[in-house]
Amino acid sequence: MKRHLLVFDDGSGSELDLRKFVDSLDAGAEMYTLDGHVCFLKSRLSASEISDRFLKFAGSRLFFVADVTSSDSAGLMLGIFWDFIKRPALESAAE
Repeated sequence: MKRHLLVFDDGSGSELDLRKFVDSLDAGAEMYTLDGHVCFLKSRLSASEISDRFLKFAGSRLFFVADVTSSDSAGLMLGIFWDFIKRPALESAAE
């Protein structure tokens, strides 16, 4: 699983259904939302593949996706955030 940072603005139009977006990614994809506009995603997809899929949900929103899998990280965050970032993804037995 790769870790991605997704940042987007409000845009105009309908409310964004982030749960539906994450469910449209690969099996086992997960999301941790910091606020309404910043999310960390775990997915097997590349940043460009996530971007292509987010286009279907984004409407008029501007957005940015980056693969931060190998990025060094530090900061003052709740323990549940660090659990999400550092917890290895469970691989299926078939892989």
